[in-house]
Amino acid sequence: MANPITRINRQIPTDEEIREQEVERLVSGAAKSNPGLLMFMDIIQEMYEAGYLEVVHGMVKNREKVLPHVFDFIKISGMPVVMKNAVTGMQFLSTLEPHKVQRTMNAVGHGLNKALDTDTDEDQKGFFDLLKMMKDPDVNRSITMMLNFLKSMGEQLGNTPHEVNREMNKDKQETTNEV
Repeated sequence: MANPITRINRQIPTDEEIREQEVERLVSGAAKSNPGLLMFMDIIQEMYEAGYLEVVHGMVKNREKVLPHVFDFIKISGMPVVMKNAVTGMQFLSTLEPHKVQRTMNAVGHGLNKALDTDTDEDQKGFFDLLKMMKDPDVNRSITMMLNFLKSMGEQLGNTPHEVNREMNKDKQETTNEV
């Protein structure tokens, strides 16, 4: 029979071996993410050349003195309101269907380009000209869309804030269930 194991020899790496392993890990990680790392280094270089890194470095070194002034600036400048509006805007955008937004934005862009190309002095429309334009299917489609928008917006403006919040939460829940 074999002799029982009475002693276990553990190999504890020296500080130099640990450092070599860490360097190997860094080199292999850098090799794996070479394009991203190069881009990041380029960004850091640009920030250094523009003087931004010096500003950030100074703020970090003097954070006890600087942070109270930063927070005072944020309060005075109305940044909390801006940040809240940004969050509200993002929530609004998340309720829209991307393909419908894309279609509408393309139509708006096309309409703006056409409107900007129109010479306002030459092409003035009279009352009866406007009535004739109402028969044009493209004009009718745009006006119908705008009227539906105004009607829906008016319905929401008639709701209390509590009803609006409840509806937003319902929309969020439906979106979450779809995903």
